Amino acid sequence: MNIRSILSYSGLVLEIEGILSLIPVIVSGMYQDGMYPFFLIASIIAFVSGTILDRKFEKENLDLGSAMVISALSFIIISVLGAVPFLSVLHPADALFESVSGFTTTGLSVIEPESFAPSLIFWRSFTQWIGGVGILLISLLLVGSPGISSYYLYRAEGRPEKIEASVRGTVKTTFMIYAIYTCIGIALFFSAGMPFFDSIVVAFSSVSTGGFTPTNNSIGAYNNPFIEVIAIFLMILGATSFFIHYELWKGNIKKYIKNSEIRLFWGLIAVFSLLLSFLFADNGIKNGIFYAFSALTTTGFSTLKSVSGTPEFLLILLMIVGGCAGSTAGGLKLVRAGIAWKAFAWIGKKISLPPEAVVPLKYQEKTIKDSETAIIMLFVCMYIGILFITTFVLSLLGYSPLDSLFEAASAQGTVGLSVIEISTMPVIGKFLLMLNMLLGRLEIFPFLVLMYSVYRGVLRTRD
Repeated sequence: MNIRSILSYSGLVLEIEGILSLIPVIVSGMYQDGMYPFFLIASIIAFVSGTILDRKFEKENLDLGSAMVISALSFIIISVLGAVPFLSVLHPADALFESVSGFTTTGLSVIEPESFAPSLIFWRSFTQWIGGVGILLISLLLVGSPGISSYYLYRAEGRPEKIEASVRGTVKTTFMIYAIYTCIGIALFFSAGMPFFDSIVVAFSSVSTGGFTPTNNSIGAYNNPFIEVIAIFLMILGATSFFIHYELWKGNIKKYIKNSEIRLFWGLIAVFSLLLSFLFADNGIKNGIFYAFSALTTTGFSTLKSVSGTPEFLLILLMIVGGCAGSTAGGLKLVRAGIAWKAFAWIGKKISLPPEAVVPLKYQEKTIKDSETAIIMLFVCMYIGILFITTFVLSLLGYSPLDSLFEAASAQGTVGLSVIEISTMPVIGKFLLMLNMLLGRLEIFPFLVLMYSVYRGVLRTRD
C-alpha cells in the first residue's frame, strides 16, 4: 500500500467535498433559513484539511488495493463531514446516520423532513446524488489522475467496464448521462404538478436510486399517479447500467434487449408485480407494481405507510438481488445473482464428472472463468452471511426476525424501505445499520481491504 499516495488522493476527495458543500449555502441564502454557517464550517474543514493532505503528499501510481482503500476511506470521511450540517438539529449519532444514509444512497432516515430547513432537505438529497455517481468519479471528472491510477480508482467504486476507450472519456460520458437524466427528472416532476423545489430534490433521489423525499410519506404524500409513473421511469434509469444507457444513446436497442441483466430485471418485475398485486389489499395493482420497482431498483420510495406479512418477505428477496452492475443501484446486483444461480447447477455438474472434464460456465454468451466464479460465489456468501448476522443482532434488540431481516436487507442493499421506527432504535442498532450501508455501497471488498491495511499497520507499529 502506498500510504502517501492514499493520503494525497483522500485530500483531493476532501477538497471536492468542500466545494460541493458550498452549493447548499446558496440554497440557504435563497430561503433565508439561517443554515449557511453550518455548511460553511463543513466546507472550510473539508477543503482546508483536504488541501493540506493533497499538497503534503505526492500522488503516485496506484494498485487496485490502494484504490479500494481510497474508496472506503472516501465514503467514511465524506459521511463524517457531511454530518456537520445535521448537528444543528440532531444528536451526533443521528446526524451521522442521516449522512451515511445519504452518501450511500440508502434513504433510511431518523427524521421527519417536514420539520427541516430547506437547505438541509436539499443537502440530504444532494448527498444521494453525489453518492450515486460516486465521489471518486466526480474527482476524476474535475481533476483527473494519471493513467493506471484513473483506471483503478474507476474500478474501486464497483464499475465493471469502461464505456469509452479512456477512463476520462468514460467518466465524462457517465456524468453527462447522469446529469441529463437528472434534468429530465426535474422537468417531468414539475410538469406533473410537483413543486419546483421538491422536483429538484426528488429527481436527485430518483436517478441516484436513493429515495429521500421532502415528506415523511415519501412519494405517497403527493397522491398523484403521474408522479408515481415518473418515479418508476427514473428508478429504471438509475438501476440500469451506464454502459447500457450509452448503447441506447447510440441507437443500439439490441444491446438492451439481449442483455441478460435486463431480461432478468424485467422477468423479476413481472413475477413480483403480479404476486404483490394480489397480496396488497389497498390499490393492489398500483402498489404492487410500484413496490416491485422500488425494491428491485433499490430506490426505496413508498406509497403506503407500512408493509407486513408475505409482501414484506417478497420485498426482502428483491432488495437482496438489486439492480444492474455499473448502475447507481445496490444489492447483490443482477449479474451476480444470475451467475450465482447458474453456478449452483454448474458446481453440481462439475463435481459429478471426472476432474479432467472441462465444464464451462456461460453467462450472457460469455465463458466465466473459474476464478471469477469463485470470487462471485464468495461475495454472495459473504453478503448473505453479513445480512443474517445483522438480522440476528437486531432481533436481540427486540425486533421480530422478519422485520429485522427486512431492515438489514434494506440497509445492506442501500434501499431505504423500512418497517421499523429507526429514530427510536438503540444507538448500537443505528451503528450496525450504518456499517451495513457502507458495506453495501462499497460492495464489501474495499472495506475488507481497508480493515486489513489497518490491521497490518497496527502489527507493524507493535513490531
